Amino acid sequence: MISLSDALIGYAPIVDRKRNAIATRASVLVPGSHGTTIGRLYDQFAQASPPDAPALLLAVQDLQLTEDILQVDPIENLWIEVPAQFLVEPGGEALAGEMHRRGFRMVLAGRPVGELPPALLPAFRMTMIHVDSDRRLKDPSSQHAPEAARRTIPYAQLGVRSIELMERCFSTGAIAVVGWPFEDTFKHSKSVASNPDFSTVARLLQLVDKGADVADMEALIRRDPSLAYRLLRYINSAAFGLHVEVQSFRHAVMMLGYAKLKRWLTLLLATSCKESNLRPVMFASFRRGLFLEHLIGHDQDEAARDELFILGVFSFLDKLFSESLETLLAQLSVPESVTDALVARAGPYAPYVRIAELVEQGPSLALPDELIGALLSTDQCNRAVMQALLTPDLLAA
Repeated sequence: MISLSDALIGYAPIVDRKRNAIATRASVLVPGSHGTTIGRLYDQFAQASPPDAPALLLAVQDLQLTEDILQVDPIENLWIEVPAQFLVEPGGEALAGEMHRRGFRMVLAGRPVGELPPALLPAFRMTMIHVDSDRRLKDPSSQHAPEAARRTIPYAQLGVRSIELMERCFSTGAIAVVGWPFEDTFKHSKSVASNPDFSTVARLLQLVDKGADVADMEALIRRDPSLAYRLLRYINSAAFGLHVEVQSFRHAVMMLGYAKLKRWLTLLLATSCKESNLRPVMFASFRRGLFLEHLIGHDQDEAARDELFILGVFSFLDKLFSESLETLLAQLSVPESVTDALVARAGPYAPYVRIAELVEQGPSLALPDELIGALLSTDQCNRAVMQALLTPDLLAA
């Protein structure tokens, strides 16, 4: 069995036709392993998963499914990627069927070698097909998949790196795509000037940093109906846990406090873009912020953790607003260390940006050396990934 300290983990969002991240695919590699069972790893994720955690797909490279998986209790939001080849191995279909009966959520990786038994089809939510091996994407006549050509199990496309390819995958029948469709975001994102939230949120962040009077903040909030609505919706959400409804903007600011208000505004800034194709970028910014915050551990300086959260969230602003990071950060009050890391790739936080990129591109064999250079362990990195991926989506509040 494997544990977090043995593995290298990378992740990417699973994005549906509405451009929402319906789950995250955590790709796990155990260097030097010629076959890895998943029971202990699944149990570690399951025990760390809160009831409202977003869905997570565990995709273990060179996975050997064995009956040890039946010794752990399945949970609804944790899925397992099952290699298609496994189903033709002795006992493969029987074990997959038993996992389905016990409540494990499964996704099929690759095309089945033969036709699956009808009783086994409901066991799989979808199948994963890499874009490089999909004939439909190479055939210009397959712009819209005909009814007769649709696959028996709904499928998602792996390896999507651009919005153009994402749209092509959806037009040929995919129900979801897996990857980071960021390569051509500048063709699709809108300018800052067209976004009514950016300037207001930026000014509020400056007021928070200056410790300005609550009355000044309230006056600014009142000028932006969208911002005012979202603030009251957030403060009165079940996640916040208040017993009395807050109806005053001033009361809302006071209840949040300046530290939590700054964190909420930081997230809001990364989600104020209205282009639906850029929702995967918004997902990436939030998860990267959480990952970097958890990477240095809760026993470290709280100010440093807050700065790393801001570093992660702001690292994708250029893709959201079609402006350089240097131009955007100049309009915000951010620590110099954050600006140095994002604009010049220099300073004490630069290694953390590289680590985040390797995790998002991973699992990467270059990651351990980068972690050693930052005085971090693989176990620390993996636990930070786990915490980031299992945190409920606060952006919806």
